[in-house]
Amino acid sequence: MTPGILKHIVQELDAALRAGVISRIHQPNEKDLVFKVYSRGQDFRLLISAHPEFCRMLLTEEEFENPQNPPRFCAFLRSRITGARIEGITQDEGENIAHIKLAKKTGEGIRSYTLTMELTGKSANVILIAENGVVLDALKYFKPGETTRPVVPGIKLAPLPRHAHGPQGPEFDKQESESWNEAAERFYGGLVKEAGFASEKSRLKKIIVAAEKKLLRLLENVNNDRVKAEAGLQRARLGEILRGSYNLMRRGMKEVEALDYAKEPPEKALIPLDEKLSPSENVDKHFKLAKKAKTAIALLIGRIPKVEAEIEYLKELLFDWENAGHAQGLEALRDELIEAGYVKKTASSQSKRVKAEVSEPIRRLRSSDGLEILVGKTAKGNDLIVRQCAKEGDLWFHAARAPGSHVLIKAAGRAVAEKTVMEAASIAAYFSKLQNEKKTEVICAEARRVKKPKGAKPGMVTVSEYKTLRVVPKPPKGG
Repeated sequence: MTPGILKHIVQELDAALRAGVISRIHQPNEKDLVFKVYSRGQDFRLLISAHPEFCRMLLTEEEFENPQNPPRFCAFLRSRITGARIEGITQDEGENIAHIKLAKKTGEGIRSYTLTMELTGKSANVILIAENGVVLDALKYFKPGETTRPVVPGIKLAPLPRHAHGPQGPEFDKQESESWNEAAERFYGGLVKEAGFASEKSRLKKIIVAAEKKLLRLLENVNNDRVKAEAGLQRARLGEILRGSYNLMRRGMKEVEALDYAKEPPEKALIPLDEKLSPSENVDKHFKLAKKAKTAIALLIGRIPKVEAEIEYLKELLFDWENAGHAQGLEALRDELIEAGYVKKTASSQSKRVKAEVSEPIRRLRSSDGLEILVGKTAKGNDLIVRQCAKEGDLWFHAARAPGSHVLIKAAGRAVAEKTVMEAASIAAYFSKLQNEKKTEVICAEARRVKKPKGAKPGMVTVSEYKTLRVVPKPPKGG
């Protein structure tokens, strides 16, 4: 926010909020403060942001989260200036610094405060100052010895050097019908949402990639353990050799050379022994170790498909991430990650928020001959197609050996023409990881052949019988 734009904003704020009373104070995150001000018979919402890139102050219509436990500075402001009257809002000439003069009635009389907003980029701050110029508290502390201008409670605040407002903020156009506050909210609202979207998308990708790497390491470890366990099965053969060689063994021996009669001709085998055990106990030990290895192999073999299925699920989520081009898509992906246990459900995600209308996780299209074609937008949408939408006679499609959308032709009791089958297959190829291939394989199956295993992740299915089609990926007509 440039000093010139801030000048217009401050003039409008002073006109609207002078003599108003601060009724509520919220701090939805570490950078933003929201003040509810009752003035001239109506409520206003004043946003003050110390965001390093988008620091600003303006009136806003946006609703913000109100954390159950207020942060330190918010709690302090509530204790000091809730109920305070705004006596004026000013700006330091040519600077990105503004001040709100406040007066509050107490049992000891009127107390005066100044809330100073330094909209100076990375060093942006909000500071509550007493009448004598001493800092009472601040959004950010700058400790003595770490900076030439400390900002901590109990220190008299030194003025910022002239033109210390950091890089000039972006300019924006104000439409004729807008106030400067409305123009600023429109402009910065778009920037903040865009930056927030990019930041959240990057965060979710890191979560998915980290989970996939962890599972790949787990799969490698499980396979290594399986190899070791399979080697342990040899203990049974050693036990059989020892069983026919009791006369050669004595307690205290570390090894014994015995004949392996399973080979033709019999071969000598050097077998390790536990010197603390008797011959029969050594035989039993080898058989017990072999039994233990057999049990371990069964457990490991049972575990491998589950790990592999979860890796495939994460690949599907990464595909959803690549195609999340708007806030709703990202919200749906975050919800899936929460449900799957990859992201913790925080107080923020549980609190009441103003959300855009949730879109259906399925695209609804029409084939050239009028049949409905459903395309999953997310793993959850794919799940709905298989579990709820698919009926007897419908046809299901999916890109072969690649993450992608489930596609379903709703046959509605009609025979499906070959042209429509190829059309749906091309759509399945297009809405997949193989979208940019010249040609790709797509599997086609009767819907009754597609099942979701018990306990499987959303969108994960088994297909008992299918045919493979080779098609050119094509977007649906009109989309």
